[in-house]
Formats: sequence, C-alpha cells, structure tokens
Amino acid sequence: MNPIKSLWLLPAVLIHFAFSFEEIAISQEEIAKNGIKVIPLNQAFNTKGVPFNALIDFDDKTSITQSSSFETIVVNIYKREGESVKEGDLICDISSNELSALFFELTNTQERLKIAAENERKDKALYKAGVISKREYQLSYLAMNELRLKLNEIKSKLDLLGIDPKFINKGAQGKYGYPVVAKASGILSVAPKQSGEKIEAFTPYVRISKNTGKTSNSLLGRIKIPLHLSHNIQKGAPLFDDDGNKIGEIEALSVVIDKVSNTILATANIRDTNLKVGEMIEVYIDGLLPKGTILIPSSAVIKNGNDYLIFVQTAKGFKPTKIEKVEERDNSFVINPKGLNNQMKIATGNIISLKGMMDGLGRQ
Repeated sequence: MNPIKSLWLLPAVLIHFAFSFEEIAISQEEIAKNGIKVIPLNQAFNTKGVPFNALIDFDDKTSITQSSSFETIVVNIYKREGESVKEGDLICDISSNELSALFFELTNTQERLKIAAENERKDKALYKAGVISKREYQLSYLAMNELRLKLNEIKSKLDLLGIDPKFINKGAQGKYGYPVVAKASGILSVAPKQSGEKIEAFTPYVRISKNTGKTSNSLLGRIKIPLHLSHNIQKGAPLFDDDGNKIGEIEALSVVIDKVSNTILATANIRDTNLKVGEMIEVYIDGLLPKGTILIPSSAVIKNGNDYLIFVQTAKGFKPTKIEKVEERDNSFVINPKGLNNQMKIATGNIISLKGMMDGLGRQ
C-alpha cells in the first residue's frame, strides 16, 4: 500500500477505536448479584409522557365576557375574582367621559324616539284617512325606525359592558358611576382588582364561568408546546399528573406560533376538582413517537461523557452501544434505532455496575 495513503487512513482508524467499546464478559450469577435485569429492546412499558407546565383556567366554552369599546375607570368594587355571583349581582361601578357621552346620547335618542313614534302614529292615521300620501307616511316611519335602530345600538354597547339594565332604561348614572352587573350566574374568573384601575378599550374586564353542575369540566389547562414537539401531540392525547393518574386530555392545538417562545398553545380539559384557577402545575402528555423512533426505559440508559449508552446482551455478557437520543420523556428515552434490531435484549436496573466494569473499575 502506498505509505502516503496509509497516513491518510490512520486518523479514521483511530476515530473508529476511540468510539468503540469492548464487550463486558459477565456471568448470569454476576448479573443477578448486581441487580441487573434483561428485557427485549421492543418491550412495551408504561410511561406518563413528556412533562409540561399547564396554567389552570376556566373553560372559555362555559364563560361569558364583558368589555368596553372605549377606556373606562373603575370607581368602586363590590365583587372580586374567585367569588361566586348570581345574574344581576353588582360587580363594580365604572365611569368615563365616553360613557357619560354615551348615556347622554341614550337619553337624547330615547326622547327623540318618543316624539318620532308619536308622529308616526299620527301620520299613519292621516294616511289611512287619505289626508297625506303614502310617501309622507313612509318618511315618518323611516325616521322613527332609524332612531329605534340607533337606540338598540347604544343599548347593545352598554349591555356588552354589563351596565345594569335598569340604569340603561332610566338613562341615569349611579351614585358612584355606572353600575356593572353579572350577566350570568357563576364564578368571577376575571374582575377589576382595585378602585382607580384603568380598563383599556376592547379588553375583557369581567369574565364569568357559568355554573354547569360539572365543576371539574369547567377547568382547562393552557400548555405551551415547543414547536419541535408539537407534531407528536394530537387532539385527544391523554394528560397525567405526577403520580401517573389521568386528569384530562388535549382538546385543541393552536395553529398560531408564538414567535417569541417558538411554541404553540394547547388547551386541555381538566377533571381534577382540587385544582385552583391561576395555579401552575406539571402535567405529562403521552404524545406520538416521532417517525422512525422507538421508546426504551430510562433505567436502560446511562450517560458517558456527552454520549448515551445502552448495554446490549451478547453470548458472553453485554456490549456497550452508543445510541442517538431524540428526546427524553418521563422514565423513558425516545431513540433512533439505527444499528439496533427487535431481536436484541438490553440491560436495565443497576447498569451503573456495568459502566464501572466498562471503565475498568472492577466487579462488585
């Protein structure tokens, strides 16, 4: 062989030996004595899945919100977040120049509508008597109807705010401002926190989770899923708590990416009645395995520098074998099975003793 070519091949040979491991010869008696077990590489086992943080919240499907199309100020508070309310209960008083102007427009429109309705009634009688033309009556009717539509629009804006209907009908201001009442019975999941608080335009400032008779079903978990893991999680995937108990399942996956955190939002229905809204808990999602990967127990994997190893059973003992970790889950590793096959068996349990033998630290 050309000596120059031999020199070029030398580094490759050295690299090969640097990354290969010698077979560990060990008897069945020593295997049992060291607390080592052997399992098939493809053996099925239970896993809770991948851990995530979940923020507990009320279910939007059973909630209603109250918001304003303009900025307002909270001037008095009667109910706070977490309290139960009945429909019509006073929550707070709010005030703003825009709200005062809206109420002025409300009373003005109500008075004009009264006059227009009276004119329409008279013109209708005159039209039937043949005193005025149909066109003259239609103009009177259209003027009344235009004011009626305008009044309904104003009332809708006030109703969205949750202003007490009695005050809307009166067109009057309360003692401390304009009273906001609960539009349904339930629990206040969002409410003003203090007097003087500014409510920004188009921001929901009251949210009520309606009583459904199923307290556990009114909760959901909001979970930020890293984008690289989102493809393995599907609607209906089960959720587990830290003890391995199933507490819910994924209900929806957002199609919008949060570019700041590079995550998508998943929502899950939660059936744990002991949880509180606003609580952050750890949950485990049992997602799909990435294509072309397998799952093995953490008890079969050991770290060796920057690498991960498993111990494949041989006729004389075990062969330390480097694996490619794809992701780590609860009590398990998702790995690329390249170079492995389903007929192989691997060591689990006290594999640190095998690591010691591999490193030449002797047998225990």
